[in-house]
Amino acid sequence: MIYLDNAANSVVDERVLENFVMVTKDYIANPNSSHFEGVRAMKRIDSSREKIASYFNCDKESVIFTSGASEANNLVIKGIAFRNDKNKNIIISSVEHSSVVAPANYLASLGYKVYVVPVLENGKVDVSEIKRLINDNTILVSICAVDSELGIIQPISEIKDIVKNYPNCFFHTDATQAVGKTKMDFSGVDFITFAPHKFYGLNGSGVLLNVNNKPLVPIIHGGKSVTKYRSGTPDIAAITSLEVALSLAMDNLDDRYQYVSGLNKYLKDSLDLSYVHINSTEDSIPNTLNISLKGIPKKYVLQELEKENIYISSTSACSNSDMSKTVYMMTKDEELANNTLRINISFKNTKEEIDTFIKVFKKVCEGYNENN
Repeated sequence: MIYLDNAANSVVDERVLENFVMVTKDYIANPNSSHFEGVRAMKRIDSSREKIASYFNCDKESVIFTSGASEANNLVIKGIAFRNDKNKNIIISSVEHSSVVAPANYLASLGYKVYVVPVLENGKVDVSEIKRLINDNTILVSICAVDSELGIIQPISEIKDIVKNYPNCFFHTDATQAVGKTKMDFSGVDFITFAPHKFYGLNGSGVLLNVNNKPLVPIIHGGKSVTKYRSGTPDIAAITSLEVALSLAMDNLDDRYQYVSGLNKYLKDSLDLSYVHINSTEDSIPNTLNISLKGIPKKYVLQELEKENIYISSTSACSNSDMSKTVYMMTKDEELANNTLRINISFKNTKEEIDTFIKVFKKVCEGYNENN
């Protein structure tokens, strides 16, 4: 199998899996219990919280564990909104993940005002529009660090410089496609969310970093836990495995980035074809290469690649639309926007796999052109 859909889900690292099994066997007590084994389990969780926090220059109390980035995004967006009356407003971008868009739409149905900022022709959020929209009634600006379709790095530093002028407004970034893949400066960001299954960790866990420990209204109420903002028995195996995955990704970030960059350039050069339009830009992370097909149905290509045990995607796995709004805003071409493919490279992929993909991809596309 050649797997090139790593932005949707990455292959778990064996060391992460080994940790999960080891901790599950070794720590059997509820971390909320006051006896020796419970205290021992909570100390192990605190150690993981400290390690995770160290990568983002915050304290361990900032680390809130969730079931994934979707829950983390919901927690920060609803948690800020429910602290404020409904005449307040929220700003998001047009390239946000559905787990940001959906809670924002829900809040709009309750009476909150939600403004959606478009992207420019370079795929980056229109910062001037944020400047125009933000005011003293704005309680939250939520802009992703890297968009999930084209992998474009968004102007987080510029946006945080705008938000800091409004003391009652907070800045959240969904960093799910950034953490463990590229270096970014998150200083000045109030809330950061991500999930380990994007960087070779396990599904079913996520993190909200409440960097400045701002009060939130919980969306899951219950008893004692690691933090007052999210009840439930702490999953020590998932938490420590998340820490292991993050440590492996961050400690090896430079080497992985350089390797993936090489594969990306090789692939991009090989796809300089008359029937391929490259959508990703120089500001995209090397892990993601988004293309559009000219005159060849993407569903046909996906089906033919799958017959050869090769897997890529057309849009974000959680997208509610088959059309790329980002590509349309960048190109103003409906055909290109409706016919996108997303190729996501991992440091685990080999050049031989890329060669095979290119060979099969060309054969499929050129075969279609010959027969139609």
